[in-house]
Amino acid sequence: MIVTLTPRSSARFPATALPEHCQGPALQHLISPQVASWSMYPTLCKGDRLELGPAEALHAGDLVVFRKPAGLVCHRLVARQDNLLLTKGDASSGPPEHVRIDDVLGIVVAVVRGSTRAIVADLTTLAPPPPWARLLDRVTITLHEQIRWFAWQFVRSVLLHPRIGTFVARQITRCATIERFGSSPVHSLNALEPSSGQGPPLHLPPLLDIRFGPFYLGIFNQ
Repeated sequence: MIVTLTPRSSARFPATALPEHCQGPALQHLISPQVASWSMYPTLCKGDRLELGPAEALHAGDLVVFRKPAGLVCHRLVARQDNLLLTKGDASSGPPEHVRIDDVLGIVVAVVRGSTRAIVADLTTLAPPPPWARLLDRVTITLHEQIRWFAWQFVRSVLLHPRIGTFVARQITRCATIERFGSSPVHSLNALEPSSGQGPPLHLPPLLDIRFGPFYLGIFNQ
């Protein structure tokens, strides 16, 4: 489940420009993550806003917010294996995914749905969404995927054109941007540290985020 960061005010600033001791409170009080999918349904619904707290001690069943190349994700903690966490969406039937401890930003302590706020222990008191909301959202996502597929086919055919393909490829290369995806700069919420004696630290190859202007193209894994 991808979540987006929405400032509660017009204040904007880079996280790395803040002192270390200010980064945690800024993420907790100035930014409100908003759920953007149904992967945690029925626990969380699309549109819910999350209030985060420090990940000082994690337990199975906690709702963990961590960073992925495409944004932030909120899933339930299933287990911990050395320096990795196993997480899974409540609505997912697949296997748990591995998450590095360094990518954890915090845990969910409360959820706001509409005008109602509930702590994690009382999420069942929140009113469920309309029964047609998930169906409408699924139809919209399907249409978007089909549009993206046709757009990809069109761009591919243009690139393979013997006359204009080279010119278009050159323009795409000129306008595309590549950004290295590194560890989150905000560490104040992440109180987890790999325990000594649990093996060497995990080193994964860097990921490259590729965009064409404002449009997200994908992730290149070296």
